[in-house]
Amino acid sequence: MTFALVVANADQIIQVSDRRLTGWDGSVLTEASGKAGHLLCDDASVLYCFTGLATIRGFNTSTWLMEALQAASKKNARFRELIEHFAELATEDFNSNPDVLSAHVKHRRLTVMLCGYTANAHIVSALISNFQDFVNFIDHPFAQPKFTVYCEQSRTPASDNPTMIQAVGAFNAMTDLDERELRVLLERRVSHSAIRAKAAAIVGDISDRHRSGGTVGKRLNTGRIDYLSPFSAHAGYESDIVEQEMPMLDMVDARTGGTGLLIGQIQLSTDVPVVYPVVHRNAPCPCGSGEKYRFCHRAYRQ
Repeated sequence: MTFALVVANADQIIQVSDRRLTGWDGSVLTEASGKAGHLLCDDASVLYCFTGLATIRGFNTSTWLMEALQAASKKNARFRELIEHFAELATEDFNSNPDVLSAHVKHRRLTVMLCGYTANAHIVSALISNFQDFVNFIDHPFAQPKFTVYCEQSRTPASDNPTMIQAVGAFNAMTDLDERELRVLLERRVSHSAIRAKAAAIVGDISDRHRSGGTVGKRLNTGRIDYLSPFSAHAGYESDIVEQEMPMLDMVDARTGGTGLLIGQIQLSTDVPVVYPVVHRNAPCPCGSGEKYRFCHRAYRQ
């Protein structure tokens, strides 16, 4: 399991997803499992992520997801048609792949979330799952034979500032207060850095909440699509430790006549730390400069 949160308004789509991978017994296997990416298709630009089965034997969901989205686009590269065909491919693969079938049926559960802007300037959100019923709000304990698609689009153009908050994974750990605080920021159209910081802080808090069951970590991929330049995605990273590597988003260019680009599990590495945890504004900066955080690396987050 994991937790992924997407918020959207007239200015940007922001996605935050944790990188923790847990075993079936609840043990933490790694804090560095990427589950997020950016998909370009003929009529939409969306961020995507997944929760559920991450890897089993030779099957890696991140890699499979990129390849399956690209394969689905060969039939139709328009967003709605693409995700419908992707659900068909996912159903076929999860019922035939020997590595997936080697897992108990309760461990074959998977949900993919995609959110972004359409070419006609609306916010679009899709959830594709083999265990979650988003109409009746039921989570099945076992993977179902078929992946189903739940898709919705904002009734008004993004320029009218419709707001959207969507979460998958350990979403029961998210509170009404979390949603209200995010909604206020979205409606006020505050800066993207403020919205991202709040979303990341909520995911970090959820990591400590009992309802998350220890399945959510504090090392987080973030992604952002700006309304005015939707064809590029801005990758970010939040961590509870000082790090010299920054993981990027996976990338799938599924546009007709596009590059056909697939990029997965890329990270930028340096000889010096590039990622610092967030601390209290008046606490010493984690970089060791001796300055207060607000006068030092907090400024880089603005």
